[in-house]
Amino acid sequence: MSKIYNDFLKKNALKQEKSVQSYKINHQKIWLKQASQRHSTWIYLPLQWCSKLLGLSMLAPVPNRGGEEAIACEISRIQALKKLDIHVPDILAYQNNAFILKDASLNGEPVTQLDHALSIQETTEQRLALFSNATKVLENIHQENGYLSEAFARNILVDTDQKFSFIDFETDPGQYLSLKDCHTRDWLCFIFSTAHCFEKHELNQAVKVLVNTLQLTPDVFNDICRVGRKITWLLKLKPEKLGSDGKRLTKCISILKMLNNQRELNYVSQ
Repeated sequence: MSKIYNDFLKKNALKQEKSVQSYKINHQKIWLKQASQRHSTWIYLPLQWCSKLLGLSMLAPVPNRGGEEAIACEISRIQALKKLDIHVPDILAYQNNAFILKDASLNGEPVTQLDHALSIQETTEQRLALFSNATKVLENIHQENGYLSEAFARNILVDTDQKFSFIDFETDPGQYLSLKDCHTRDWLCFIFSTAHCFEKHELNQAVKVLVNTLQLTPDVFNDICRVGRKITWLLKLKPEKLGSDGKRLTKCISILKMLNNQRELNYVSQ
């Protein structure tokens, strides 16, 4: 079977027009991913300056090297996470400029990106239950001293049984950040990309879910709140007026502010 995938990869790696495209081989859905264009280092400078200015090392940029370096990075990261028993796609074939992944679905069950799955839940209770399960899975990865690359909800897949899998590992934060900063970065990506899935009246409950999980790692929780304290002033600029991204940022900062308030209440009550 491996020969089939290797031959398919050699034949299609350079012919494929999209950087990532799905195919079916012997009724098995697969994904062929090509080496992407190398990113200019200039695009990371503003975030680098911001990180140093605010003293927030977890916000330091993690460059996507693109090309064959990104392919090698993703293969290495998938193999490392596999060893931690984290559900990531199987690598079926690879070469310097491309590789083939088995579809991330478990037992043929369709998978959905987490942000979409949260948005289509019919009730607040269902949405919070799914959110809670996702936070526990992320924390379990951290307890194994693992971390993701881009822990955005679009890279977290969930099936109908609420089993989770993870994709997109072109970068390795561990090459640039401490393990604690990698974990904090994961949570910041996660919060930013899920906050918009909740209505305003649901945010308090979503924060309680986060607190229940984050209190297991006080140092990371403290760093998340520290980020929130240093960027709360952005709410005065009314970022929600800047469109959908501004609205997402507003909800994210609101959650960070609420997390910090809850942490301070918990500290006082101890």
